[in-house]
Order: sequence, then structure tokens, then C-alpha cells
Amino acid sequence: MTGELEELRRALLGAVRRSPAAALRVEETLARAGMAYAAEAWTRWGDDRLTSHLQLASLILLRGEHPDEFDELRGIATAPHTPLLPGPTGFSGAADGGPGSSLRAFPAFDITDITDTRETAGATDPAGATLRGPEEPGPGNLDDTGNVEAPDEPAAHEPVTAQPVTEARKEQAVQEPGARPGGTGDHIDFRDGTFHGRVVGVQHHHYGTVPVPAEWRPAGEVGPLEFGVWPTRPVPGMPDVPPYVPRDCDEALRALLARTGLVLLLGEPYAGTSYTAWHAVRSLESHRVYAPDPGADLRPLAAALRGSPGRYVVWLDELTDHLGPGRLDLPLLGRLNDLGAVVLATMRPAEYYRRRAGTAPGDRVVAAARTVELRREWSEAELARLSAHDDPRAYPAYLWSGREGVGSYFAVGHLLFDEWRRAGTRQEHPLGRLLVRAAVDVARCGVTGAVPAELLAKVLPRYRPEVGEAAERESLEDALHWATAPMFGVSGLLVAGERSGTWRAYGALVAQALAAEDLEPVPDEVWWTLLDAAESGPPLDHGVILGAARAALRSRVEAADAEVMFRLACHTAGEERLSLLRRAADAGHPEAAADMARILLWNGDEEEAVPYLEVAAEAGAAEAALRLGRIHRARAERWLRTAAEAGDGAAAHELGDLLVGPGHEDEAIRWYRRSAAAGHREVAGSLGSLLGRWGEQEAEEWLRYATAWGDARAANDLGVFLANVKKAAETEKEPLYRQAAEGGDASATVNLGVTLEFLGRDEEALSWYLTGHERGAVYAERYIARLLLRQGKEAEAEEWLRKAAAVDPPGLPPALPPPPDRPPAPPPPGQAP
Repeated sequence: MTGELEELRRALLGAVRRSPAAALRVEETLARAGMAYAAEAWTRWGDDRLTSHLQLASLILLRGEHPDEFDELRGIATAPHTPLLPGPTGFSGAADGGPGSSLRAFPAFDITDITDTRETAGATDPAGATLRGPEEPGPGNLDDTGNVEAPDEPAAHEPVTAQPVTEARKEQAVQEPGARPGGTGDHIDFRDGTFHGRVVGVQHHHYGTVPVPAEWRPAGEVGPLEFGVWPTRPVPGMPDVPPYVPRDCDEALRALLARTGLVLLLGEPYAGTSYTAWHAVRSLESHRVYAPDPGADLRPLAAALRGSPGRYVVWLDELTDHLGPGRLDLPLLGRLNDLGAVVLATMRPAEYYRRRAGTAPGDRVVAAARTVELRREWSEAELARLSAHDDPRAYPAYLWSGREGVGSYFAVGHLLFDEWRRAGTRQEHPLGRLLVRAAVDVARCGVTGAVPAELLAKVLPRYRPEVGEAAERESLEDALHWATAPMFGVSGLLVAGERSGTWRAYGALVAQALAAEDLEPVPDEVWWTLLDAAESGPPLDHGVILGAARAALRSRVEAADAEVMFRLACHTAGEERLSLLRRAADAGHPEAAADMARILLWNGDEEEAVPYLEVAAEAGAAEAALRLGRIHRARAERWLRTAAEAGDGAAAHELGDLLVGPGHEDEAIRWYRRSAAAGHREVAGSLGSLLGRWGEQEAEEWLRYATAWGDARAANDLGVFLANVKKAAETEKEPLYRQAAEGGDASATVNLGVTLEFLGRDEEALSWYLTGHERGAVYAERYIARLLLRQGKEAEAEEWLRKAAAVDPPGLPPALPPPPDRPPAPPPPGQAP
């Protein structure tokens, strides 16, 4: 990000400094974009850090919100411009137009006719050149290494003349690199003068002379942007910067400004020092303010104030940029104090404490300052004043500024938001962008503090399918590194929490995400993931997240979104849970229907539970199907018993069949006999089979009767009865098994196969075994494998054994719990243990 924009910034800055036409086009372009306030950063200010940040900020805003104007600036930066023009004396200013000075030795020449009302020694020309007399040694030319060379001596008979500076020359000088609009240029032409003796011209790059104090701005008319306050995101109908909120140090600062001297306002970048200084200066009635550019020559200040009584403030944003030769030193500070001027400046605390113990001239100035320190993080009292403000931008800042401070929130928060959302970020850091979104969405869900990185990693997969493609292009480690790297010298998009390994989204990202109308909603799965995690306790507050979920999903609940209602119900309790479950179940949600049925059954309302069980069972819910089957079985038994007791033979038969399963065979026998007594012949097979399992001889009579009526099951059971109880011959059992098998009884196919195999008819036996396998007969596969193995077909037999193990595995399965340990049985009476 910064590489591409920084390259564009430098190119555009070079174009502006080379061509007044380019500067004018930049101003017009910014004005069309509604960013006229940013023009000064390109055309008037120096190369300090704040100006560079402002230039980058304006490019970011243009790229995100005014792409046409952004493309126009890019065209200005890449278009060919007029090359650097040499000055009238054959040299020009520094190529970057920045502060500094360059020295050039001029040949010695005679002074014949020149008058000057200034002091002879060290006099300063209005254009900024210092004239040295013959008694003063001057510097020589600078060679490529920076060493001084002796000046070339001209012939004695070759006088050098100087030409007065014409208006055209002045205009050309103004257009030189490093010149500022409204300045007088950096060059003096001596060709109309004749000089006797050696004279050295020294060129200093100032940006014009100090205006006369009468032209200084009244303190009450100076705007915050002139003090270096960063504008916030443009809001229609609102000022560029939010209204000033009083800081705790305001009174102390105003007290220091009540008398002359240097007052330093200490604060980290974006702590709000410029805005606080501006507000303090506004309280100085009858004062006029002068704010020189960084690196400007401050020595003319004393001369400008001398003879102009009044009250003045000299504003030096970033004092470090105003220290050094030709700038603020102790003698100049003393003269300004004597002339009644207040010097107000800012400095970073670390820089102040480092320099105040030094011995350099600039360090001595720092040590002489009276200081007030401004914390970046606002106090509770300051935040309370902010929250009470009626500006619509104030309350979000109160909620989301965090440790980074309100100043940082307003100055660069919107730039960080734009950096996160821009299309280039999606391409360059796809997973990092999603990681930041996860953190922003966590905050949108009500979690205002930092959360463990593991939770962000758990939330991240919820952004399907985008996260899959992003993870292929960027690792999670690289994504976290990018998201946490500081931008604009302030903070990363993710901010470290107080506990190690925890992170949160930069507050302004959350505030703007909450206000943005086109931002994607929080995915449903993110809500459920956070609510699940919150049920485990801190650091997440389940109640807060649930409240946020209710508010965010209210419209979908009102629209009867069954899935949303069910998932919300899973995280609620009481009447709210019951209401949401019922509505989701009524809308056809199977899981909600199953839960609703479970609650109704628990409360004894079986009748109302049945429709919900049917919805869940039809959707494949096994538990619901089981509960529904039990309910229907109990109901079936109840109504069959009613019919049987009324003398219905078929009902008595089916009631008997129903009672056999749960082990009520004795009762089943009685109902079978009542069914037969009622003339229901179909009961004969059921009664005979049950008696046959008990080995009762009576079973044969009932089974033969049922077989005669074509009951396939009875024919098979009769064959089993004859084999097990009467030990009948195979030839007697074969026709019974064949009748049953041909009648469709699955068990009979295996029994017939065993009989045929015993009789030596293997191929016919195998055929019936295979038929049994198709019908799902128990043990069919084992008998097939045994027959093949006996025939020597081991490979085929092994395959059927594998099928047998898969279909009907022998023994107790591992899923069965072990039987409980039982104490040993007590010994018989009278026997010692």
C-alpha cells in the first residue's frame, strides 16, 4: 500500500514544485473532490512527517471515494513538465524544494555605486542573500564531496557588475524549486552594481520574509486545519474536524500561555496536541498568530516584532523541525520573550526527555521550555464530555476510540477503514482482509474487548467459500503479520489486547462498519460460534452477545426465518426459547420440531407432541421416529385391546402378535385362543409357532392346519418343529420347506438348502442359499461359504465369509456396555460362607 502511494506522492510533489501550472491543477482537482482543505499540504507546507501523512491521506481518500480525481492526479504526476530552471546567478535551489541552504562563492568585484540602509556586516537582502564585507572571509565553492574549494580569482581589470532584480526575474525566482507561493525568490542579481574587493554571496532557502505583525492572523480567526489538525472523513453538512472537546490539561496550558516564553505541549502522534494548542491559542484575546513553515529562517522574527507593540503567538508544530542554525535558539528565544511573544510548540515526550538533558543549542532551548503533557488515551472525564456532545460523530468515538485515543480515531481511523476495504487489499492480502473482518464482526456482535487469536481462527472458516480461496493465496501467519503491522505511524488494523495472544479490531473500523450501509452483515454462523464459545464463560459475555444477536436478527425472526429462530432458541431459555422453538417447528424446521416434541412429552402433552414428532421423523430424526413408534405402538395396543375385548378375532390376533415382542407370550397365547374361538383361522400359524418354540406337541396340529391354508411361515415352522421335536427325516421336511420357500418365506430358503445339501443335491442347495441371501435370510452367507469351502473353492468361500461378517457379525459387538459387577450369591441356608 504505502509503496505504491508513496511513489505517486513523490512524483506528484515533484510536479507541483517544478510547475506552478501543475500546482494549480492539483488545487482545482482537490476542490472538485470536496477536499480543498488538503491543497495546502501539496502547495505550501514543508517535508515534515505530518505533511507527508496528510498527502498520503488525501491520496487514499481520493482513491477510495473519488477515483476520477485520483486518476487526474496520477496524470499530473506522470505528465512531462518544465525542467528545473537555473537561477539568474547560474544556480537553483535544492531539487526537492525542502528546507536548507546552499553556498556559492562569487568572484571578487569592486563596489563603485551601491547604497544600502541595512547594516553592512551580515546584511540580509530581501530575497534572502547575505552580503559579507571584504573584511569577512567567505566560503569557497563546494566540491562533489562537500569540501570547500578556494574561489577563482578574476583578473583585476575585470570588474563584476550586478543587474538589479527585475519583476520578471522575481517571478521566475518564485517558480524555482523550493519557493513558496507569495515568496520573493531565492536569487539576487548583482549585474547592475560595481564592487571593489571580495564579496561572497550566500544563498539561503527561506520561504519568504516574515510578514509584518499587522498581517499576522488574529487568534480568533485561525482555523484548526491551519494548526495541522487532521480532517476526519468528509460528512455532508459537517465541518472538516469535529467540535473541540475540552481536555483535562486545558487550564494548565492556558495558565502557561499567560506569560511569555516557550511552552511545549508534549504528546504522542495523534494525541490531539495540535487541536489542543489551537483551542488554547483561541482563548488568547487580542493576540496575533504566526505559524512559520518547518525549517523556515526564524531570525527575522525579532526584527519584525521590534517596534510593533502587541500580543503575539508564534506557533511551531513539531519543535524539532524548528531547531538548528537559522532557527530557534536561546538568544532568539530571549529576544522574543523581551518583545512579549509567546512561543507555543509541540514535541513527542520521548524526544523532549532525551533532548532536555543535552548540551546542543537546540537541547538548551528544549530545556528552557515550560511543559504540559497530553495523553493519547483520554481520561474518563474527557470521555464523558465527549459522549455528551451533540455532534453525531462524538458518541461513536466515545465508544470505539479505545487506548489509541480520540485524536487518532478521528485523524486516521477512516484511512485505516479505507485501507481494509479497498479492492487492492482484497487482491494483496485476501486472508488478512478476512481476518480483520472476523475481528470487526466479533465486535459487531457485542464483544468490545480483545479475544484470543484461537477464537478468531475459529470464526474465520465461517466466511465460506471466500476463505478457502484466500487461504490458498496467503498463510494465516502472513495474514496476521499484515493485519497487525502499524499503518500511518499509529496502529495496525488489529490491536493487541492486554493479555498476550489476544487481538481486537481498531475501534474506528468497528464504528464505521456499524455505520456503513453497504457492509456485509455478520454471517449467521459467526453468531452461533460466538454464542457457543460464550457458554464456556469469560472472556465472552453470553448475555451481551445474545442481546446483539436479537437486535441484528430481529427482522429475520419477524419474517419467520425458521433456521434463525431455531438457532436463537438453542441459546435462550424459558418462554423465549419455547416461543422461538414453536414458531420454528410450525415453519417445518425438523430439529425444532424434535425439540418441541421432547418438551411437550416431558410436560405430558403427548397429543400435541405427535405432529412435531412426525415432522422430525419424516426428516430422518431417529429419536423422533422411535418416540413416535412407541407412541403409536402403545396406541395400537390400546385400540386393539378394545376391539379384542369386544370379540373381534382379527383384533385379538394382532394384539397377540403385538404382545409377543415385549415378552408377554402368556397373554398373547390367551388372545390367540380367543381369536381362534371367534373363527379367525389366520391365527393358527401364530399360535402354532409360539407353541412350537415351547416344544408343545399341540403346535403340530395348529401348524399343519395353517400349512394347509397356504401359510408359508407355518409350513417352515412345521418343518423346524418336526426336525427339532419329532426328529423327522429329511424327506419329510423337504416338501414343507419347499412350500414355505416357494411361498416367500426367507428362513425357509436356508432350511431347504440345508436339507438338500444333506441329501447330496449341492447345486440345488446353493441355488436356494443364494435366494435366501437375496431375501435377507439370516445365515445364508455362512451356509454358502461352508458349501463352497467343502467343494474346495476357498477364494469364493473367503469372499462370502467376509460378506457374512459384514451382514451378520457374530458375537457381542464392542458397542455393548459391559454387564454390571454383581456380588456373589449368598450360600444356601445352613452352609458356611
